[in-house]
Amino acid sequence: MIMSSPKRLNPLEKINPILEKYGLILESDQHLPSVVSAIVGKPIHSSWWGHPQGNTIYQTLGILSQDPDILLTKLLSRKTTFIHRRLWPGFLTLATSHEPWQLDHLSPEAKRLLDAIQQRGKLSTNDHSKDSGVKIGVLGKAARELESRLLVYGQGFHSESGSHAKRLKTWDQWAKDTKYEWKKIDPATAKQSFENIALKLKERYSVRPKLPWDKSSTPKTRKKAVCRKS
Repeated sequence: MIMSSPKRLNPLEKINPILEKYGLILESDQHLPSVVSAIVGKPIHSSWWGHPQGNTIYQTLGILSQDPDILLTKLLSRKTTFIHRRLWPGFLTLATSHEPWQLDHLSPEAKRLLDAIQQRGKLSTNDHSKDSGVKIGVLGKAARELESRLLVYGQGFHSESGSHAKRLKTWDQWAKDTKYEWKKIDPATAKQSFENIALKLKERYSVRPKLPWDKSSTPKTRKKAVCRKS
């Protein structure tokens, strides 16, 4: 248990009010509310692994990732975000919308990986690397690209060889595996709800997190440097 003494405040007692207010919380961030800063009491400017409360942070992140009412994905500023169940319908509506901000300018590697995931429903990058002959590092980069655009659900793990890999699923497969039934809502309404949350965060913390559909949030691979004429 995280609480070894009745005098010690359970970390979740610091995190739950944030989830209740905003419906989500970052894993770690320098300015916005996060699990790490909630536990430590202030943002950490380096990795939390070496922090004196690193073990508590690790255990708390594990508890949140296993909570049936919490979805772990890349949402705010392309960072790991814990999303409460009440926001899932809107989130899944946007994640499965296949709008231009998701599909435009995808790298060839990401497109091929997305096709494979959509065909199978789910796969792991280490097994897919063996089957396809694509290096695990290339697949990892492609997976991060897909996750940043909310195109797939991703979960990191260590393979039998000890290398870092990911389990990737379509959102329909994720909903099936978690036994979550949902109905799409109006995409514009869904998008506005998250933009309202972003604005509330800005009002409180003076920083607005980037959302995946923000124009500056999705890199455009086709953009080229302007050449000067001699």
